[in-house]
Amino acid sequence: KRIDSIIALIPASNSTFPLFTVKFRNSTPGLGKISLSEPALRVHSSSCSLVQVETGDLGDVYKIRVSCDDVPSFKGWHLKSFHLEELHTKQELNFECNCWLTLKREDEELVKEFPAVAEDQKTLPVYKYVVSVHIGDRWGAETSANVYITLYGKRGDTGVRKLHRSLTKGRKFQRNKVDSFLVEAVSLSHLQKVVIGHDGEGYGAGMYLKMVTVKESQDSDKEWVFPLWNWLDTHLGLCETVCEVVTV
Repeated sequence: KRIDSIIALIPASNSTFPLFTVKFRNSTPGLGKISLSEPALRVHSSSCSLVQVETGDLGDVYKIRVSCDDVPSFKGWHLKSFHLEELHTKQELNFECNCWLTLKREDEELVKEFPAVAEDQKTLPVYKYVVSVHIGDRWGAETSANVYITLYGKRGDTGVRKLHRSLTKGRKFQRNKVDSFLVEAVSLSHLQKVVIGHDGEGYGAGMYLKMVTVKESQDSDKEWVFPLWNWLDTHLGLCETVCEVVTV
């Protein structure tokens, strides 16, 4: 199918254009993906750009995930809206975004999800999941590496998210410390597993992870627990820096 996509972008001044990736989550297994680079978009400040791309059948799309690369001198882009139209059937989906993709502002996020808005389907809620990483009380348990997580539920996944800014004061991922992070995503329904890991950067990058706990919001009483009680290290425990953990 040919998909006619209109993307309205308002960039920060003097910003380098990054690679944008748009992923489409539908009711069937798999995720459609379109990468949009500068030559294809030719985006200018306060502009609306029309892009035609050829894809397979996207099925019943109920959310999109928009991400962009963190390139040098990139100050951020403001995504106003995303419009998706199937040229043959004229079926349309609209995504009201109105957000920044940047590490320079409060959200510090280069990945955002948006639910589809259509007359014939329910618009899903967007949650700010509270992801808490519990580091164990062992010598060398802390890490200075970059830590990444993906949440999986009955309704898809969040994609890989870097845990940027902790809600807990002090250095992140220290021995016997719990750091909490907000991961914004379209509702995943019941959570089933997480995949958590780090990039191995820094001396002694391995960490001892007790568990990960997740809530749908800061006010929610419902909590999912993903216990590990093991090392994420190339030489200790699992001898892996990435691990899949199912809920109990």
